This record gives sequence, C-alpha cells and structure tokens, in this order.
Amino acid sequence: MIDLHEYEQLALETGAFLDIELEIQKEALKTWEEKPGQSYFLVEIRDGKLLAGYCLYHRSPNTEFTLDIHSFVVGRDYRGKGVGTRLLDMVEEELAVTMGSAILRIEISRKKEWIIERDFFISNGFEMIGHIPDFYETDNDYYIYAKHIRRVDASRSPGSPEPGSGEPGREPVPIPDGGGAVPPDSVAQAT
Repeated sequence: MIDLHEYEQLALETGAFLDIELEIQKEALKTWEEKPGQSYFLVEIRDGKLLAGYCLYHRSPNTEFTLDIHSFVVGRDYRGKGVGTRLLDMVEEELAVTMGSAILRIEISRKKEWIIERDFFISNGFEMIGHIPDFYETDNDYYIYAKHIRRVDASRSPGSPEPGSGEPGREPVPIPDGGGAVPPDSVAQAT
C-alpha cells in the first residue's frame, strides 16, 4: 500500500501549490492508487526510503498518443541535484518503450517551474508552445511545453521511416493497463 500522504506532503513543502491545487492533486493520486495505470501513471524517485520527487501523468482526452503531466514535484532538498531531469528521463523511457512515439505536454506557471529550476523544461528538450504573461498574477506567467518522444531504434538506418509512420512492424504499442515493476533502491517507478 502506498502512503499518499507522503506525496501530498512533498508537494506542500515545495510552497508552489495553492490549496485548491493540492486538493486536485490529492484526488488524482487517489484515482491512481485505486486503479494504477488506467487513468494516471506515476513515476517516482526515492533516496533510500525518502520520496525525492514524482511525476503523475495521464492521457490527454480525445487523443491516442498525447499525454499530459498532471503533477511534477521535486522535493526542496533535491532541487539542482538532477532529480527533475531523471524523472523526465524515466517518463520518456517508459513512453518510448510502451508507445514508440508520443507527445508529452505540461502546462505550468513560472513560479512552479522556477522552483524546480529556471527554464527547466526548455533545458530538457521541450518546446514552448504557449505563453501568457501575468496569467496567474504579476510576474507569474503561464507556459505550455511539449516534447515529441520517439523510441530509438539502433537497427534503423538513416533515412528509414520513423516508428509509428505506418511501416509494418513499427506501430506504437499502447500503454498497458496496470502493472509495472519497481526497480531497486534509489529509483522506483510505478505505473
């Protein structure tokens, strides 16, 4: 059994989330706990037994290969130590393996992003596809970022079709319903 309070506390301690956002996050985590891998997918990193960060994501409504990051949280003691980048890497690796090709998006405020690291998503290969200045409050802009995730196929020769392009045998594989392994010690992943 997972202690959802641990996730809620980590988000609260960042100081980035409003009370209403924490409640929404709590509900999303409950949904994930009840049916892991159906509505939401969770990736986490631990430092021994301590939760260092997590990413909760889900399929974007009415799309087949687009996923939205619902919550991206890095603990205060783990900022600037590669936890955020490792979380993104884990999500991208999972999507590349399970789907072959996917679009990963996040809508975030400047305040939340800069708590992780200034220009964090751009520095991790995302493209800014939307920006509204002062959306939340003065100097707290709205951003939407996206990144195309593709499975790397070492056997594919340059110039051959991309995975998911319609070539037989290269179609993306859907995300499985539930299940998932939890790798040992410091890096754990749950779907």
